[in-house]
Amino acid sequence: MRRRPAALVTFLLPAAAALGQTPPAPSPQVDPRTPYGYLAKMLRDAKTANPTLAALRSTGDKDLAPLFAAMTRSGEKKRRMFGVLAVADLVGKDAADVLLERVNADPAMAIRAVALSRLVDLEALSAAQLAQALRVPDENVQCLAARALVGCGQAEIAQPHLVRLAGSKDVTTSSLASMCLLGLGRRDREPALRKVVRDPNTDAKLLGLLLRQVETQKITSAIPLALHVAAAPGTPTALRVQAYRTVSNISSLGAVTLRDTIARSTNMALRVRLLKMLAVRPDAGPHLKMLTAGATPVAVLARFELARRTGGATASSAVVTAVALGHPVVIAYVLDRAAKDIEAHGPKAGYYVPALLRIIRSVDPHPVRMRKEHYLAAGAATRLLELGTPAALGGLKELLAGKATAVTQATAAGLLRATNVAACDLVRPLLSRPYEELANDAALALGHFGDPGATARLTRILAGQETHPPTLVVLSSWYLLKIAKQTQPAATHLAKLIQ
Repeated sequence: MRRRPAALVTFLLPAAAALGQTPPAPSPQVDPRTPYGYLAKMLRDAKTANPTLAALRSTGDKDLAPLFAAMTRSGEKKRRMFGVLAVADLVGKDAADVLLERVNADPAMAIRAVALSRLVDLEALSAAQLAQALRVPDENVQCLAARALVGCGQAEIAQPHLVRLAGSKDVTTSSLASMCLLGLGRRDREPALRKVVRDPNTDAKLLGLLLRQVETQKITSAIPLALHVAAAPGTPTALRVQAYRTVSNISSLGAVTLRDTIARSTNMALRVRLLKMLAVRPDAGPHLKMLTAGATPVAVLARFELARRTGGATASSAVVTAVALGHPVVIAYVLDRAAKDIEAHGPKAGYYVPALLRIIRSVDPHPVRMRKEHYLAAGAATRLLELGTPAALGGLKELLAGKATAVTQATAAGLLRATNVAACDLVRPLLSRPYEELANDAALALGHFGDPGATARLTRILAGQETHPPTLVVLSSWYLLKIAKQTQPAATHLAKLIQ
């Protein structure tokens, strides 16, 4: 009977005797019982290749770069797109040559556009390279290049192309070019843009792109358009939040706009997300104080935001009060704040420890299936590990030593993609626990760091590959190669299997 994967592992992660040997060149004779052989087998099979690639990408391992670079040259369009996104995320600016090759030569214009967009986001192109992209025979690519040229101070090169593109029959191209021209002072573009923004049939994705252009280019004359998107009936919450963020970042009345919207809205998810936006502003103090009255989640979070500025016992008490509400939106807010404060202030953010431990301990220990609260608890465990203080690590150690329940499982899952090597000492005792899911989670966490302590468990998973979920076996195989320091040659050889 096939065992089901641990639910949190499935959610959070969308590695023998041959360990010491350099992976052989790919051939049908490669033994699938070895780590490299199993991965080669999975990549050769059309049904398992793409899920295998997705599982490998989830590791975030830069040694996989040759494999994903090979994907960008695949004969399959979806696989090339996956490769472009993966290599950009894993390698960043060092992937510029691979991405530029797609911009200049890919047969699918959509892939050219995505590759160019990633290069622009990475700030990896010169003005000359952007000007070269204007010659690609696709309006979407040309529009991206022209807008990027404006962003790097080359408006004189871009403007003639933007004028031409503003006349496009494609509404996305014409609207984005027009918005860019509006930012350059062409007020004659306002009527056309107003018509697009006020049309209830305009695609939300286009509105999001326009808002991003307004924010990036700081087009203050487009503030009324952004406010219309924010207030229009039926606007999705995520798009509404983006519209208010745009206004907040370019308007002198941004704080007032956020405060007033928070005060009058009945949409709690919107109110909490706008509060987060307000709280990071340097002028937030007086506006936060005006939102502190009462016991609503917004009032509790407003008091927390004021308290976290001083830290210590006051902040600790405020954050515990917030998570005690038990509302998933509030807990997600606290976890986001904790991540930023831990990154910025390190051990000084230790006041989060009691609240983060409370989040984990409060979940249902025996659910029929994992729920959102368990995923949030895993996030709390990750924050505690990132903090890394004695109190944080001690709390995690205590949770992991407890009886195997969903609480223990959520804690272990939160350590799976840790960046703090202290995770190894925390999860190593789980390898000897009589609970397979916990032992497997521990082995994956150790394997992520190339810790030899995971070898026996990972090897056992590989040996029993027919009885385990493929994702678990793929990750185990990769981490076995990592422990043997063979990931680079393995990725190079596996890249030859990409069609």
